[in-house]
Amino acid sequence: MSSTQVKRLGNPYFTTKESGTGLGLMVVISLVKAMNGKIHFRSKPNEGTICEMHFELVTVR
Repeated sequence: MSSTQVKRLGNPYFTTKESGTGLGLMVVISLVKAMNGKIHFRSKPNEGTICEMHFELVTVR
């Protein structure tokens, strides 16, 4: 994906697929943020995209 496309990830109705709705990733990003997580994307056109999700480790006793 181009850097412009990566910046638009998570916006409602943005998709790179012919039959996509652009809502799935928006929901995922909202859930990650609700759990105090962070999500990062990096991409190289024609090579692939990496998505990293980071969450705080919580120990329950």
